[in-house]
Amino acid sequence: MSGLREALAKASAIAGKKLSRFKTARQSEFVQRDIYSALSVLRNHASAGFQNEGEIGAYVTTDYLLEQFSASDSPLQEAYIGALRLLRTGRKNEAAEYFTAAAGVPFARDFILLVLDWDAVPPGKLKKTVAAYQTALKEVRTTELMRKNEVLSDLVYMPVIMGVLVIFANFIYVAYFAEQQSLFSELFF
Repeated sequence: MSGLREALAKASAIAGKKLSRFKTARQSEFVQRDIYSALSVLRNHASAGFQNEGEIGAYVTTDYLLEQFSASDSPLQEAYIGALRLLRTGRKNEAAEYFTAAAGVPFARDFILLVLDWDAVPPGKLKKTVAAYQTALKEVRTTELMRKNEVLSDLVYMPVIMGVLVIFANFIYVAYFAEQQSLFSELFF
């Protein structure tokens, strides 16, 4: 049991070292986009499998999906290759951990578990599940964009607000302190 844990820790460490380039926010965004496009591919395959449910050969396998994803030029290509290698050696859980560590985004674990369980779930259910994941990922992306836009708008309006505060401070000084200063000068001089 401890050998399995050590192997899992080693695979995660190797994945983290090889693919540590995904640590920045910009690169994380590219990984999320890649996962979203892979979900679109999964949705298309689920739709095709749902329409041709009775036909032999109409349904794709997990192995084929990972091969297809690893053949593309994507930021997750190495992660797909590593997950495929571990899956072919019968280490499904390690494949999920490897991909999650390599991708470095929160949604990666759910995505790879969906891909790894592709053979066990009927196409009709897969189509709904993939659509739900796409919707969730789109909502996360929308929230992130709104947060970025809020920060940007705060930065843009900061000089305007500072200018208004300076004008108010000047008004208070002129309206109150200037009058008080003239009164004090009359009293003491």
